[in-house]
Amino acid sequence: MRRLSWFVLLLAPAWASPCSLSYLPTDGQLAWRYRLLGSDQTYVQSYSLLGSQGFVEISRFERQNQTGQRRWSCTPEGLQPQIQGPQPIPGGAVEFVRLSGVFWPPERDWRVGHAWSYRYELRGRVAFVELGGYLEARNRIVGLERVQVPAGSFEALRVESVFQGRLGIGLGGKSTYWFARGVGLVKQVSEGNLPGRVSSELLELLRTAPPEQP
Repeated sequence: MRRLSWFVLLLAPAWASPCSLSYLPTDGQLAWRYRLLGSDQTYVQSYSLLGSQGFVEISRFERQNQTGQRRWSCTPEGLQPQIQGPQPIPGGAVEFVRLSGVFWPPERDWRVGHAWSYRYELRGRVAFVELGGYLEARNRIVGLERVQVPAGSFEALRVESVFQGRLGIGLGGKSTYWFARGVGLVKQVSEGNLPGRVSSELLELLRTAPPEQP
């Protein structure tokens, strides 16, 4: 793979697919390399398209040589992650039973001031105790600002997400994301006690295959 400057990528519009948004491209010929903030751990994120109805998000942690996958569906309301089986947490496991609302909004709604929400119904097991619960997220695009990361300087939409819920104990936190048009997520900062939320920044954007000829 070789590194590409961000402006070269505009020559091949990544959001031509119905499943790909201009601020969240899922081009199967590209890969995004991130670093977890406060550590030297890195991971590479890529996508495998499943026609016009969905795609698979692939995350590979380089040091551990571990790979995780998540399937997404493309709907008129936006991008929705498909429900997966139980996920491990300290002392047990949690399962996301049902999703209502919009996870990532459609192309037309990526503008400053737009707000949306979603809610997961949860089922879990901690220390042999069966639990039920929920997780809610309130999201808003609060501004357009310039952000500097190792991959470069980008004008990006800033998205703030506030989480609250319960699964035996109270769950809460906040994540801030910066999305650049034609590039996607360039930085995220998370806080709280929600498992799986990370803080990271884009190191480089890579092309994994030659561009298709018209």
